Amino acid sequence: MRQNPFNFPLFIILLGVILGIIFQDSFFVISYLYSIIFSLVGIVFLFACFYIIKKFQKESIFLLSFIMGVLLYNAHYEPNNKNHYLQKLSPNTEYILSGTIQEIKGKRIIVSLQKEDQFRVKGKVSLQLKDTLSQNIVGKYILCFTSLAPISQAKNPSQFNYKKYMCRQYIYWQGTPLCYQLEENHSHSIVLLTKKTQIQLASSLDKYPFSDSSKAIIKALVLGIRSDIDTDTYQHYIDAGAVHILAISGLHIGLITFILTQIINFIFPFRQKKLKIAIIFTILLGYSFITGLSASVLRSVLMFGGYSMAFYIGNGKARFDSLMFSAFILLLCKPMFLFEVGFQLSYMAVLSIELFLPFFNKYWFYENKLLNLFPSIIKVSIAAQIGIIPLSLYYFHQFAGLFLITNMIILPFLGIILGLGIIVVFLSSIHSLPYWLVVSYDFIIILMNKSIEKIASYRDLIITGVYFNEIMLIVSYIVMLWGVLYLYFRKIRFLYLLLISILLFQGYLFYQKYERRKIDQLIVYQQYKKTMISHQQGGEAIFYLSDTISLPRTYIKNFCTQRNIKHFQYKSITNIISFKGKHFVIVDEKFYLDKTDSIDYLLLRNNPKIHLEKFLEKGSVPKIIIADGSNYPYMMEKWEKTCRKYHIPFYNTYKEGYFLLE
Repeated sequence: MRQNPFNFPLFIILLGVILGIIFQDSFFVISYLYSIIFSLVGIVFLFACFYIIKKFQKESIFLLSFIMGVLLYNAHYEPNNKNHYLQKLSPNTEYILSGTIQEIKGKRIIVSLQKEDQFRVKGKVSLQLKDTLSQNIVGKYILCFTSLAPISQAKNPSQFNYKKYMCRQYIYWQGTPLCYQLEENHSHSIVLLTKKTQIQLASSLDKYPFSDSSKAIIKALVLGIRSDIDTDTYQHYIDAGAVHILAISGLHIGLITFILTQIINFIFPFRQKKLKIAIIFTILLGYSFITGLSASVLRSVLMFGGYSMAFYIGNGKARFDSLMFSAFILLLCKPMFLFEVGFQLSYMAVLSIELFLPFFNKYWFYENKLLNLFPSIIKVSIAAQIGIIPLSLYYFHQFAGLFLITNMIILPFLGIILGLGIIVVFLSSIHSLPYWLVVSYDFIIILMNKSIEKIASYRDLIITGVYFNEIMLIVSYIVMLWGVLYLYFRKIRFLYLLLISILLFQGYLFYQKYERRKIDQLIVYQQYKKTMISHQQGGEAIFYLSDTISLPRTYIKNFCTQRNIKHFQYKSITNIISFKGKHFVIVDEKFYLDKTDSIDYLLLRNNPKIHLEKFLEKGSVPKIIIADGSNYPYMMEKWEKTCRKYHIPFYNTYKEGYFLLE
């Protein structure tokens, strides 16, 4: 029997903490006070299990870790603070507020409110300014007169849950200031200092004649600023399976660590491992400083820094332990890291490499380093992909079959490209970047972009629109777990469990197919100044649209993927849709409604000239009246009053979101 590749008690603790955080985030049933009480009870129970009963030790450790996860979630939950704006302010009420601009997200700024303002409140809010946003405003002090409102729920099915995403960053309200004033912030906060340093380094590149696309890639590659990359270039990197190059991750930190190791070994040939490790880690922390101390960079430095040090020491078990320990420390600092896609992908990729690479090396390895270069890239790429495929399918619903080609072309040179990029940024910051280096590095980046674009052009090797839900994600990792356990311990029971898990996965696919056949539903979507209706039957759907020119193609594609719809078509809106033998009547500004028409469901769109009260008195009374986002708000309010008078249900998609009929 093989020895455990990792510290089992540490694994139990980490698993318990993770499940505790997920449980509290999903249900939020345990208050802060009760989680503290349960923690104290758990400590007593753990002590009893270890020293008195001397049984259930693993179970008690897991239970206490689970409670610790709940406690961590509650301890970091900002609205628990009595000075948080959720505790003190009322929504849709105007206030004078002040705070520091922390970051820019698209057309919005994230502001950390100051406790020193008029209402002595804390917390982060999202504000939309009417002026053009510049990166130079990050770190500035803002004084504004605004009303705040809770971030609204998603108005359409299978739509990105923006509210949940923002809540996990402790941002709950948003607003548009009526007026505001920006001032220099004289705070000596380390975070603000690093943000300003990052912006200054990025601005220094603007003084040199780089092409716009190259400049955007340099900022992303070296400084972690991706906002300047155009949509097409970013999509090419996604399709080619190379998007990880554009985000400072474990790959970048690993390459920097490798470069530093070679340089330090050359400068200090003596065997002082502790000193070398200290130098490397200090430089990595310095690098995280110039990239704005972003969460993703700090995570990568801690995760890969610890992992690299364990690798440097040469202890295989220590690499697993350092990986788990770094995850534990990060979750202690910020439990919401757990829900970040980058956190999940980074740890699964490194864990998968560590688990599967030894088995690949066993059957395919060359002693000659030159001969082993490309096989090593292939093995590492496949090992990483095994671990992240389920997550990639779940979050992105696509698989880039080109990742091997991309990695074989780009990865051998990425260390050189990254190293040169750091030199270029450093020289530009001190105004000493020579013209020949600008031209040369610009050519290298353009060549890399062209290579990525060419690889991404082979669309047949990109699998898109893959249906993959949460249950499939969980079962996939259960299959992987039993597979890894069988590879390591070669016990027949793990093989049985592996086969059973595969059968469960297949069984669930058949169940999904059976359930999909029974679906027959009609949806009226919330669209601003437009109307969109869909009728889904099984794996097919028809989308009725008021505007067939400016289609919401991205949303429709995502909707069909998440609903496992294989075939769909577009049609112009008709005035009557038959649904399960019922009449779904659509009235617009052109359609004349006959009072004798049989109406089961009535949709009012595009501000129809209808006297609703007279119609309800003399015509067919529908079961429900729906008004979508193509109508003026004042007209919908008028119709709602009429429906209330005649005791007819009224549904306003602008307020309540999409309307579902099954």
